[in-house]
Amino acid sequence: MNAGLDDLPVIDGEPDAAYLAKALRRAGRTATVDGVEVTALTGGRQSNKVLSLKSRSAGAYVLKTFPRSSWRDAIFEAGNVEPALWTAGVTRDLPPPLNCPTIDLVHHAARDEEWMLMVDVSHGIMGRGVYDEDRLNWLFGALAGLHARYWEKNEALASLPLVPLEANIAYFAEPAAALGGRVPVDGWVKDVIENFVVLKPFLPVFLDVLGTADANFYLDLCQHRADWVAALAELPQTLVHGDIRRANVAPLTAGTVSIFDWDLASCAPAASDLTWYWFLQFWCYPPNDGLDIANREPLREHYVERLVELLAPRFDRVTFDRSWDLCWLKVFVQLGFCLIDPLVGKHSPEDAERVRRAVRRAVDEAKRICDVHLR
Repeated sequence: MNAGLDDLPVIDGEPDAAYLAKALRRAGRTATVDGVEVTALTGGRQSNKVLSLKSRSAGAYVLKTFPRSSWRDAIFEAGNVEPALWTAGVTRDLPPPLNCPTIDLVHHAARDEEWMLMVDVSHGIMGRGVYDEDRLNWLFGALAGLHARYWEKNEALASLPLVPLEANIAYFAEPAAALGGRVPVDGWVKDVIENFVVLKPFLPVFLDVLGTADANFYLDLCQHRADWVAALAELPQTLVHGDIRRANVAPLTAGTVSIFDWDLASCAPAASDLTWYWFLQFWCYPPNDGLDIANREPLREHYVERLVELLAPRFDRVTFDRSWDLCWLKVFVQLGFCLIDPLVGKHSPEDAERVRRAVRRAVDEAKRICDVHLR
């Protein structure tokens, strides 16, 4: 399924000055492109090929390419979600101050790929270890607007090219169960393990730090997930980005919050976007400010206040708090292995102790959630 992608403009050639000039014209932008410096962006953990295109005369852009057919099709069902959401108009018409930097999308015939051109907004990405409460309030207030727009609009959500909730979870949980010896390493599970480059080196270390009993608890959550996935599905659903993390957001100003990399966009509880960010940025890679996770609570309250403004009586705080817990459990299953990142490679005894404390705290939180909501 590649909704709306069959009618794209068709091109050939290389990502050069001629390509950029034509793309800018298609986007309604007038610029002289005298030359283009092309650099592969390999520093992050991208799932697609990404190039930086810089022109002294025309500015800086990012080109992301999507093979028309992918190993992910067997699990995601929705094809190339990010370009399909753009052709459907979803990411071209986000509620202010949200903005998607994509300006052009074409089909490259010879390579059988979609080429998505974006304005380079990397200057707005917050640096590692940075905690800027004002900019994060811009981000979470903007996300509240997105979540409110699609809140419980089930017919509209069903019509969109989104990754199903179970598929979104299974993409992480089933390969983890396979690496833990619970299910066979074959089919799309094998493809994920081979292509999701951090999973294979990280997961065994994570299981070792957990110890036998807690590793079995974690693998049980991965393998036997029907109850907690069903509990998530019963909560109010909306459109979620699915991968809200530092490298995918650029809170440029209070009036412009740019979000990109929509590959995991799903129909899910709104809290899943926030807990994803919380887990990665406050549990796994905390800012260098000496503050505890509890000190980030004003950010969540800012989001809730904005959501209440937009939804009024449709928002129920008790239900939202339940969704927060269950969405936190979801991300623990999907990304728990990120907690041990400092131990992959050279590390100190202090690193090892700090990671063990973080893992212990996360396991205790996961068990609390299970006791409260799933027993």
